[in-house]
Amino acid sequence: MLDMLKGAGRALMSGFRTLNTVVFGTLSIVVIVAVIASVAGQGKPEVPEGGALLLNPVGSLVEQKSAIDYQSLLGTGEVPQETLVKDVVDALELARDDDRISVVVLHLDGLGGGLLPKLERIAAAISDFRESGKKVIATGTFYNQAAAYLSAHADEILLDPEGFVLPEGYGAYRTYYKTLLENFDVTINLFKVGKYKSAVEPFIRDDMSNEDKEARLGYLNTWWDAYTSAVEEARGLAPGAIDALVADGPNRFREVGGDPGDLSVKAGMVDRLLPADERRQYLEDLAGKDEESGAYRHINFLDYLQVMRQPVEQREARIAVITAVGSIIDGAAEAGTIGSHSLTKLIRRAHENENVKAIVLRVDSGGGSKSASEIIRRELQHAQEKGIPVVASMGSVAASGGYWISATADQIWALPTTITGSIGIFGLVPSLEKTLARYGVHSDGVGTTPFVGGVSLERGVNEYSSDITQQVIEHGYAHFLKTVSEGRGMTTEEVHEVAQGRVWTGAKAKDLGLVDGLGDLEQAVAAAAELAEIEDYSIWRVEKEKSTREQIIQQFLTQVALPEPQGVQPPLTSLLRRVQADFAFLTQLNDPYGAYVICTDCPAGP
Repeated sequence: MLDMLKGAGRALMSGFRTLNTVVFGTLSIVVIVAVIASVAGQGKPEVPEGGALLLNPVGSLVEQKSAIDYQSLLGTGEVPQETLVKDVVDALELARDDDRISVVVLHLDGLGGGLLPKLERIAAAISDFRESGKKVIATGTFYNQAAAYLSAHADEILLDPEGFVLPEGYGAYRTYYKTLLENFDVTINLFKVGKYKSAVEPFIRDDMSNEDKEARLGYLNTWWDAYTSAVEEARGLAPGAIDALVADGPNRFREVGGDPGDLSVKAGMVDRLLPADERRQYLEDLAGKDEESGAYRHINFLDYLQVMRQPVEQREARIAVITAVGSIIDGAAEAGTIGSHSLTKLIRRAHENENVKAIVLRVDSGGGSKSASEIIRRELQHAQEKGIPVVASMGSVAASGGYWISATADQIWALPTTITGSIGIFGLVPSLEKTLARYGVHSDGVGTTPFVGGVSLERGVNEYSSDITQQVIEHGYAHFLKTVSEGRGMTTEEVHEVAQGRVWTGAKAKDLGLVDGLGDLEQAVAAAAELAEIEDYSIWRVEKEKSTREQIIQQFLTQVALPEPQGVQPPLTSLLRRVQADFAFLTQLNDPYGAYVICTDCPAGP
């Protein structure tokens, strides 16, 4: 009987593998045909003489696009809506010196959002483009906070009469489940070190702790000050104008009869209200009309990059740039998540290449597994042992595990508004022994040692395992302090004073000695070149090599127009997604020792 069941199981698994092969084989054929048809039908994009460059980013602004789950794609047809910051910046830089491009059109209705450091980088590229004497025109139905920031750096902002522009500020709100979990008798076994380490608060409290409020307000106020100052300066508004507008919001709306578009103009956030047809005519007057399409003459920035980007000529001396984006987990992971195996493989590829003279690690991560973070850091250390300088370049967030992997770099660079630090550690084990007992389900047994079955979903965590786990967490924190102290040339006591899970902005981190310089990726690369004592070099972006199937499907997806996200997400949908994300967080904890360096105090997205 057992042999029959085994045989049936093997046959079933073989069937699944065959089905998978058939499905993906069929998909690949369909995609190949679609790509050929698309390319044949469209031909190579052309840059219109005297036309416009259309910057219409869709979704979230990111350092690295998330990998596409092709099996989910088959079922849902959903593709992550993301735009690379580098693509937007590169398009602006190329268009600046391109005589064929007369104007840039910012169409930001599809922009889902972006953290402030990413917005600052694009805004700087817009300002640089304008220095060429060419105009930048922003046009849209409405402008969310991220779009308002970027549009403020344009020469002129056009808004639909039914639209609005009103920056609301930065906030940090969480959903708390302590009472809910108690009602279901769920036990949260918590182990942590760090006064400000609040990652698990939603599961053990019903409100935000004072320490968490203090830490969050620290960077939120910094971000808001930076945001309002930049927008006010770009728009020629008086300092404090936006705060005054928000503070007096009800009266300001009353003065214009509740018309948000009218208020946007009177507040100086936009220049003119124009309906869609008049906005189209205005752009036609600037860039000319394409008789074939009936629209103003323009080229989409992604098509423009396809035309203009040239393969990088690799010189003998190279600086390897490796991107680390997302949560840090043990093992392999696709783009958008940092797997210890996957990232160390890229680092090893870099330092084993005799032409690589320096490595720049671009970090945009709030951390994750402690063991995975340490594995990655050690691989970077192997490069340093070979005499290869390592420079860490922090994006929007490089905290907790994101700081751990950066800690022993020869230099650390951050943006003034980067969120970093969060040097702390915790362990979390949810268990359901009380819940199961309520419904008459019990677990019992025997073991040769108290270690056996000491951590169980059905039985909870026994005193023996609890004692050991807390010691492991405390050792992990000591390890974190020692790693940072050695990397930064500080005593462990000095590190402890600025650690305890507290988050800092890049500017404050520099004052505290946690960061060496303030600047973006370009400055970090220049610093790496100086450390390596090279002047003539090329940049080598070390990335995972895509399979043929991945390349085919990715090429297909670049040929199709993705739907733009809705500007305003339904409140109930937003709430359900937040709750889902909170509990998904528990399923992502895969550290073998149950020790985590995660910054949930940090902003996680737009």
